[in-house]
Amino acid sequence: MRKTKIFWSVVVLILLLSLSVFAAGQKEGAVEKTVKFAMWGGAIEKQTVEAYLEPFLTRNPDIKVEILTPPQYWDVIQTMVAGGTPPDICYMGFPEFVDFHDKGAILNIQKYADSSKIFDKNDFVPAHLATFSDRESGELYGVPKDWSTYVVYYNEDMFRNAGLQTPWELYEKGEWTLDKFLEVAGILTNDKAHGLIFEPGRWKTFVPYFAPDWIAGASDVKVNTREFISAIDFVKDLSLKLKVSPTADQLGDISAADRFSQQKGAMYIIGRWMAMRYIKGNLPFKWNIAPMPVGKDGRAHTWVDMVAYSILDGAKNPDIAWKIIEYLTGPEGQASVAKAGHAIPSRISVANSDAFLKSVRPGFHNEAHLAIKDAQPVLVFNNWSRVWSVFGSKLDLVWTGQKSAEEACAEIQKEIDPLLKE
Repeated sequence: MRKTKIFWSVVVLILLLSLSVFAAGQKEGAVEKTVKFAMWGGAIEKQTVEAYLEPFLTRNPDIKVEILTPPQYWDVIQTMVAGGTPPDICYMGFPEFVDFHDKGAILNIQKYADSSKIFDKNDFVPAHLATFSDRESGELYGVPKDWSTYVVYYNEDMFRNAGLQTPWELYEKGEWTLDKFLEVAGILTNDKAHGLIFEPGRWKTFVPYFAPDWIAGASDVKVNTREFISAIDFVKDLSLKLKVSPTADQLGDISAADRFSQQKGAMYIIGRWMAMRYIKGNLPFKWNIAPMPVGKDGRAHTWVDMVAYSILDGAKNPDIAWKIIEYLTGPEGQASVAKAGHAIPSRISVANSDAFLKSVRPGFHNEAHLAIKDAQPVLVFNNWSRVWSVFGSKLDLVWTGQKSAEEACAEIQKEIDPLLKE
């Protein structure tokens, strides 16, 4: 009897140990399927992406996603990469891509793309894929998650009250030109509001109207030219000469985004992401968007912002990371992007579907973002960040009237040429 009790005690102990080992194995497996996903944008961005991922995670309960939103995004990502603990997936801006790729910090995902039944290169704008590909081999290192063009947000009530046609109505009639844009900005400027809100730091938006070829190559950026100087003068004059837009100092008191929401400006040039903010803010007036106006060359110009999902070299779970990217950039994930009003879907089919074109609310002109058919990011030149710093420090003096555009551009050219040659 005693031997029997001992026998069953041993059996129970073995079973308990087996269950313990099994549980530990399960726990270890779960850890291996946790993907670290780094992004910028704060709480709203995090909640939005969590909503995008919900259907995927419901179907794949063994996969966990830990979202990281570091405040100093690029500094933190670079530190994690240098320390050998990179996140599996990260938001990768098109300018930063070049530097990260050159340092070998991004994983080549061409093999995943080639074997995928969801990824379809023909459903992406070729130039968009090329932006996140190796310039020589053409192999893929990031899948565009979404993109945005700058458009003109406008307060429809202000236009109606002034007896003016809206930018969209003028666009439909083929009359939305740069001259008309300045004309209505002047009419709508009064002691309570400006006709336009334009942050001078976004000067790049207007450069192509005067100097479309200002970036001639990775080491060739033409700043000290009559055309480029004219573009800088145009931006400066909006606030200092024509006075249709707030000055840099005024924008320091009340931000551009807040000025529009507070009806202190009739038009505001900004990207798609602002729509999501204004939707959530329930603005107390009618507002909409229109494409950028047509310039003297017969074309409209804009600035394109684009972000990709990249897998960093050294990622612990690259295979699972790809599955997540595959979903987010697939038809289902992209439809979620479209409906949220977050950005323009990177999938051509989704961007041209009702999911995007009828998002936000009835009558909203989402198609304004797609009006410029060949819109794409500018070529990323050498020493991108350091060159932009030179632009910023010199042009800030132009926006405040302390230096002429001609003086600033000559100084910029002198300082950036050595940086571009490095």
